[in-house]
Amino acid sequence: KKLIIPIIAVVSIILAIFLVYKAFSAAFNIGRGSVSSNEDEETVLGEEIKITIPAGASTKEIAEILYKNKLIDSVLAFRWNSRMWEYDGTYRQGEYLIAEGTKEEDIMKILQSGVVYSENIKVTIPEGFTAAQIAKRLEEMEIISADEFIYEMNNGTFEYDFLEGIPKRDNYLEGYLFPATYDIGKEADAHTIITMFLNRFQIAYDNILKNSTSDYSSDELVTMASLIESEVQKDEERPIVAGVIYNRLNTDMLLQIDSTVQYALSTRNEVVTYDDLEVESEYNTYKHKGLPPGPISNPGESSLSAVVNPEEHDYIFYVLKERGSGEHVFAETYDDFLKAKENYKNSFNN
Repeated sequence: KKLIIPIIAVVSIILAIFLVYKAFSAAFNIGRGSVSSNEDEETVLGEEIKITIPAGASTKEIAEILYKNKLIDSVLAFRWNSRMWEYDGTYRQGEYLIAEGTKEEDIMKILQSGVVYSENIKVTIPEGFTAAQIAKRLEEMEIISADEFIYEMNNGTFEYDFLEGIPKRDNYLEGYLFPATYDIGKEADAHTIITMFLNRFQIAYDNILKNSTSDYSSDELVTMASLIESEVQKDEERPIVAGVIYNRLNTDMLLQIDSTVQYALSTRNEVVTYDDLEVESEYNTYKHKGLPPGPISNPGESSLSAVVNPEEHDYIFYVLKERGSGEHVFAETYDDFLKAKENYKNSFNN
């Protein structure tokens, strides 16, 4: 009998705790998914509310912020559920957008994710974009005018080791405005935006170019990479085209790269005409030997890697296999090149 009484007491206490919890849950409507008694009923969300969770905020403080903004019904319930559902201590600081009517556990997941609300604008700069194209995109997204961007690019002061020794030239930072996706603030000026691009280029430079043993300068390597970026769509072809460029430079041949002519003309026509080839410009590699005076686009990592790791071969020609394919045919002799070029022309009729 002495043992039975304590056991009954313990069971009673456990049962009492369970009943209290059930009553508590019902009172505060804190059961998981208990926003509606009908599990399949669609929740109607209201206006999105921006809240700020400061660094080091406790669950209690977070609950008070949510309650103040009418996103939860009870501070105590939120704290209780955070602990019961093992979210307590996992919430992260930042600014969040949470819609009115969002389920309590969904709010917890949002605050745990760290995916914060931002008024910044996401801008994607594709590989191979020119400085002019970047400037146009920024203007179209109403971040900054194209003229402001181009002016700052050519006249601003930017101190990076990879820019040392680069002569002042038109589109001074062409090649160094690294293609990537950026979060740009609505109030950002041209200098700030360009610095973001250069900071990202610094990473690629450190990883790929900085320790290169090439006889060419970093600026010349970036120029070569820009040629590849403008000519090649397939990553596997980039080292092959890099090898073609090296073979031509090593034998003192004209590079004869169509993209350089298009850059001189500020065009991107599918076909370069004989009249186009007559443009008088140092960028016209049909007229001037060696590399152009600077990059003609902004290359990505694949093209930068290709110029420091070119494929060794005897190709000195390449031409598109067929219209729209993005795939090239490579040739060692002029006769083979002419055959491949004729096949490409014939693809226009297919």
